[in-house]
Amino acid sequence: MRLKTLEIKGFKSFADKTVINFDDSVTGIVGPNGCGKSNIVDSIRWVIGEQKISHLRSENLDSLVFNGSKTRSASGLAEVSLTFENTRNLLPTEFNTVTITRKFYKSGESEYRLNDVQCRLKDIQNLFMDTGVSTDSYAIIALDMVDDLIKDKDNSRRKMLEQAAGISIYKTRKKEAKSKLEATEQDLARIEDLLFEINNQLKSLESQAKKAEKYHEIKKEYREVSIELAKASLEGFNLSYSDLTEQQQKETDRKHQLEASIATSEAELEGERVRFLETEKALQQLQHEFNELQQTLRGKENDKNLAVQRIEYLSEKLNGLQQFLDRAAGQQKGMLESIAFTEKQIGEEEKVIQGLELDLQKLSQSVQEKSLNLENSRKEVDRIRQSFQQTQRDQFDAEKKVAVADTSVANLQRALQQQITEQEQRTQQIASLNEERENKEKELAIKKTDLEQLQQHQEKTKEQILQTQSILEQLRSELAEESRKLDAKKNEHDLLKSMIDSMEGYPESVKFLHNNPEWKLGIPILSDVIYVNEEYRQALENVLEPFLSYYVVDNLSEGLAAVHLLDKQKKGKANFFLLDQINASAENTVTHSLSGAISALNVIEVEERYKKLAIHLLGNVFVAENEDVLENSNGFVVIEKQGRYVKGKYSLSGGSVGLFEGNKIGRVKNLEKLEAIVQTQEKVVEDLRAAIQSRHNEVIAFNEDLRENTLRQRETEIQQLTNAVFALQNKVENLQAAQDTGVQRQSELNTQIEQTNASVATVRTLFQQLNEQLQSSQLALQKAEEEYRNFEAAQAEATRIYNEFNLTVSRQQSKIQSLRQELDFKNTQLSDLSAQMLDSEKQLKEAADSLSQSTESLQLIEQGLHELLTRKEEEEKRLNVADQAYYNFRNELAEKESAIRHLSKDKEQVEFLLAALKDKLNELKLQLAGMKERMSVEFRIDLEEILGEGRTSDTATEELQASVDRMKKRLENLGEVNPTAIEAFTEMKKRYDFIVEQKTDLVSAKDSLLKTIEEVEATANQKFLDTFEQVRNHFKNVFKTLFTEDDQCDLVLEDPTNIAESGIDVVAKPKGKRPTSLTQLSGGERTLTATALLFAIYLIKPAPFCILDEVDAPLDDANVGKFTNMIRQFSENSQFIIVTHNKTTMSTVDVIYGVTMQEPGVSKLVTVDFRSLQ
Repeated sequence: MRLKTLEIKGFKSFADKTVINFDDSVTGIVGPNGCGKSNIVDSIRWVIGEQKISHLRSENLDSLVFNGSKTRSASGLAEVSLTFENTRNLLPTEFNTVTITRKFYKSGESEYRLNDVQCRLKDIQNLFMDTGVSTDSYAIIALDMVDDLIKDKDNSRRKMLEQAAGISIYKTRKKEAKSKLEATEQDLARIEDLLFEINNQLKSLESQAKKAEKYHEIKKEYREVSIELAKASLEGFNLSYSDLTEQQQKETDRKHQLEASIATSEAELEGERVRFLETEKALQQLQHEFNELQQTLRGKENDKNLAVQRIEYLSEKLNGLQQFLDRAAGQQKGMLESIAFTEKQIGEEEKVIQGLELDLQKLSQSVQEKSLNLENSRKEVDRIRQSFQQTQRDQFDAEKKVAVADTSVANLQRALQQQITEQEQRTQQIASLNEERENKEKELAIKKTDLEQLQQHQEKTKEQILQTQSILEQLRSELAEESRKLDAKKNEHDLLKSMIDSMEGYPESVKFLHNNPEWKLGIPILSDVIYVNEEYRQALENVLEPFLSYYVVDNLSEGLAAVHLLDKQKKGKANFFLLDQINASAENTVTHSLSGAISALNVIEVEERYKKLAIHLLGNVFVAENEDVLENSNGFVVIEKQGRYVKGKYSLSGGSVGLFEGNKIGRVKNLEKLEAIVQTQEKVVEDLRAAIQSRHNEVIAFNEDLRENTLRQRETEIQQLTNAVFALQNKVENLQAAQDTGVQRQSELNTQIEQTNASVATVRTLFQQLNEQLQSSQLALQKAEEEYRNFEAAQAEATRIYNEFNLTVSRQQSKIQSLRQELDFKNTQLSDLSAQMLDSEKQLKEAADSLSQSTESLQLIEQGLHELLTRKEEEEKRLNVADQAYYNFRNELAEKESAIRHLSKDKEQVEFLLAALKDKLNELKLQLAGMKERMSVEFRIDLEEILGEGRTSDTATEELQASVDRMKKRLENLGEVNPTAIEAFTEMKKRYDFIVEQKTDLVSAKDSLLKTIEEVEATANQKFLDTFEQVRNHFKNVFKTLFTEDDQCDLVLEDPTNIAESGIDVVAKPKGKRPTSLTQLSGGERTLTATALLFAIYLIKPAPFCILDEVDAPLDDANVGKFTNMIRQFSENSQFIIVTHNKTTMSTVDVIYGVTMQEPGVSKLVTVDFRSLQ
């Protein structure tokens, strides 16, 4: 899958249509801050389904639409399209090119499109599932996401590894299975309760059946007496019912009056509330202006305080400068006197030092004579000592040569013995290694045979997987198509049902009758009686439009009842077809025809009882395919098939067809047909889903049978054995070479021992001669050193006397120098003091001028402050007046609301009285209904059938009631008896057995779901572990590439016992550091660590493209180089889009898009293809 193009129009700052073409290369997006670079990244997030508006750096969806600029008006639509080439069939679709589009209108409407076909967000998400492309995947990486990865915010590390492992579908299946398991467990609990209840009922029914026979004997006599009692009880019912109905009507009228008063008062109150809100806004504006005035006043007060402080500071400065000038004048006079005294002292001391310097010259000549004698003696000592030392060195060299020769002989003899021992050991090692190599070669041959068999099995299984996946993709395409059809039909069904329920398009009078229980329910409207095929529906609706809201009643009395009800409730007018009169007058068939047209009766469906009504309305109506029939219509009504015109005998009407025409006629029948279509389509979708699940299970089974782990393990074992055989062969060859070298070395050692023994004899003779010469030289050196010490003592005494006298001269010179330095210092002080006095006089004048200016500024500030205080008092008075008016208005509103509450309370009392009257009427009705129900339930007698019959005796009601009670008591003494106990017992037993069978099925289903969850979890965990180990190894390699070979890193599961939920810890220790957490690393190190982890995931499952939004910002130049090299390496398998400010990163991309804002507020693109410049 390859990202091809991105089209943006009206999204954020991209007002014009902007197209970005992506190649198989690295694309850079650059530009200054605020030009709209990141808006390109936001557009890609948005089009692939981002729902969190904060991730798009906006406050609401409206802010995504271009909001206009100084020279452009705002856009009404934000639209982004992203096009992919499905080169590797990663997307589950048969199309080679896939374009997804997302639109948002300022009106609030939005839509998704897939290849320009409207779809759902879920379709987009399913399209990209397990491809590595989603709003929270590693395909789009911003700098804050790198921090989230380092901090593991919202478990982001695990989410990325799960995407790489491709276990999203397993998590979805596990979630679905858990939901089904919970539903199954709830069903089991309900069945357990139901079984417990049914079992109790079974026991009860068994005992009831035994009482049934005795019960029937008493029941017969009880029935006869109860019928006579019912006839007697009905005599006073009618009178009470009439009185209560009259009182109910009176209270209903009063309730309507109160409702009208409340509605009027509430309407007035609503107007007052609007004015109250305006008053409140005006008060808030005054308060805002008053607050701003106070803020200005506080600012002026601060300015005044600052001016007062400056005046105080300048006054203090003036005083300080004047005091300094007074002190400095006195200091200047004292310094002039001190300078004259010091110059006099210097003249006196220079006369003393002249006599001391003459005596010092005489002492210096004596020291030079003594030093010359000492030097001559020292040279003689040095000559004799050099001769002695040379002899000593020659003697030492000879002694060392003798010792070295002896040591060399001993070392050579030990080396010779060691070579002999090593030769024997190498012989044994060669034999052992040859035997081990032969065993490894045999094992390697067996492993290679086993590997060939595994590879053959894997190739066969992969072919089966490809075949099954091909079928699976075809089934998914069919499912998407059938699901779209199902959604369309469901939406059409829901819309039509809501229109039928709300009676949309019908007058209020028709809706009133339809929902009023006082009129006979179930009477149809003409539009529900006639059903028309869709191709003729618009045409016939144009003809029947005046009659579609007519009720079709059986007779005149039903129509009059509705008219009276409408008149009584003041609900307007309605129209009716009288079916009995139409049936009496209309013909059964239509005999006439019209050439070139179809009779309207032939394109409709209508029940038999409404057939004459259809003939009455459409008997003279014909449907024409074109206009040729109009000239010869013979007085019939001719309508065009699409509903564009209607031709009468002397008239013609027509024009354009409305969008919603044809939706009114035959709604009920159309709804029934839609329900049947939806049920059929749901069955098709379910069958396709079952087939997809079956094929998916096959793919999973084949994947599990691939034996990838076994194959990799066998390849690893073969590689290890091959390396072992090669290593053993190298060892044998190295040992053999060492054997040959050892023989040669033994010969060389023997020769060296003989040569060393011959040379050491000459050196021993020379060593004895040098010992004798060394003793003679030592005596001559001792005599010369004694003479030298005598000359040295004489020279030291003369030097001591000279140094003591020279020290006296130096002290006198230092004294004179000190006086001269003191004189220079005093002159410098006098000069500095004079300069300070001049500077202070200048500052004194400047401070006086500043003080005058500050005093004038303070007067101006005080004047402005006085004006503001006066204005504040005026504004405060205005605010108090408005505040008082606001609270008065609010009190008036409260009084009106209180009056409405009183009216509502009166209305509630009337409603309470109406409810009481209704309860009494219901009580009478319930008594009658109870009597009717009791007669019907107990004796299967309709009360209306015995109302016309006379009483069979004159027995009083009380006596009849006593007889009934007595009979009833006898029945009660029997206890509760179920006349159908035996049948009920049999039926209940069947139901019990059926539910037990259901329970068994549910238990099996539960076990199956638990097994499915366990299998899914095991598969997902294994895939996750495999991916985790691969990512871990890749992470170590990539980390060392980005850092150094000596740096350490690792990935660790925080809870290995809970693989499904365990977090992931990242360990990184670059450049010898030992941080306790990643947050202790520098910004660049954290970025490189996160980049290493992302690239490690890429090695497992490369995303088709990757967007990096200023990820290189924290990196220095050296690390940017590593970063770009890694991107260039990975760009062989994935496209990279890099948003950057870094010049080094810019230099490595192939194509660069510059985002500019030549026109303020509008982003544009400039393209440069570096490949064309090379």
